Amino acid sequence: MSRLSESKHPAYHLRPNKAIDRFIFLDLLRALEIWHPLREHAYVGLGGPFLEDFRLFSQQFPLRQLMCIEKDEETFKRQKFHLCSSNMQCFYRSLGDFIATRFPSDRPVIVWADYNDMNRECLCEVADIVRKSVPNSLLRVTVRAESPVPRRIRFSRYRYPPCVPGSQEDEFENIRDEHLSDMAVDGIVFRSEWFQWLNFSVDNYPRLLARMVRTVAQGSCTHPKIFQPLHAVKYSDGTIMLSITGMICNVNERDSLEQHFRNHFAYYSSNNDEIDEIDVPNLTTKERLHLESILPTAKANGEACVKSLGYLVEGDGSEKSSKKKMEQFEKYYRLYPYFGKIVP
Repeated sequence: MSRLSESKHPAYHLRPNKAIDRFIFLDLLRALEIWHPLREHAYVGLGGPFLEDFRLFSQQFPLRQLMCIEKDEETFKRQKFHLCSSNMQCFYRSLGDFIATRFPSDRPVIVWADYNDMNRECLCEVADIVRKSVPNSLLRVTVRAESPVPRRIRFSRYRYPPCVPGSQEDEFENIRDEHLSDMAVDGIVFRSEWFQWLNFSVDNYPRLLARMVRTVAQGSCTHPKIFQPLHAVKYSDGTIMLSITGMICNVNERDSLEQHFRNHFAYYSSNNDEIDEIDVPNLTTKERLHLESILPTAKANGEACVKSLGYLVEGDGSEKSSKKKMEQFEKYYRLYPYFGKIVP
């Protein structure tokens, strides 16, 4: 019997957490459009085979140019089949090569660098994007944020130890050295105290990566240009993913820019270490419509939703996790996607 193959391209357009991450970005772009019209912006992204983000952005914003980067030849052919705008171009090359040779430095850009992993190459590309971007540009970086420690160091998977297991100190030193040296970027210094044992836990590791990405982006700006963080969020997509978004602007605009997004972007955070979480439940259309009839609630803590349904969506013994899922639904129900089946 042959083994069933894993898809090279997961159906990101059918995953609620990923869809909500994309819709949050749309909300952020709407806030940006109030600050600075997007008609002169170019959008640069890694659209994958379905070009879902390009389709959404081209429908909702008058972007001057859409530029999709793809280094896989067959996926590139598939993208050309799915072109969604006459303003769109597909480039068969790596993102690094595109940044070096074709990056539009003559106008503001919106860049979504969506990676499957996190390594030195990603960070170097982030640095190059920031260096070449003009003020009023927006950068969103998505990376895999699954801690390497549980994969390489043995301990009970139900509890992350408060300190390094004695027999695993050498292996943790290797992991820490990889982050300090193998991810080093010229001219950028990471604070050594960030790379402690507890910061490699499943919950804290996305914050460590967010600090690294922000440090690279901020350190790649030359005066008077700065990188102003706007939002960070983690979510499950088969693995833990992290999205960090920030604005490239002039230093004298920082205060007014920060106030603008605080007023016009519901998910803005002024705390650089605060990371939102997307972890919504899988609901039927009937459940969703039922819950929307009682939303929003005053406390938005999930209790009203659990009570209204009368059962725990995560099954027996899941009161805490079901309540948390419902709290997430209350937070993001406006962005929760509808998926439908069409019968031919």
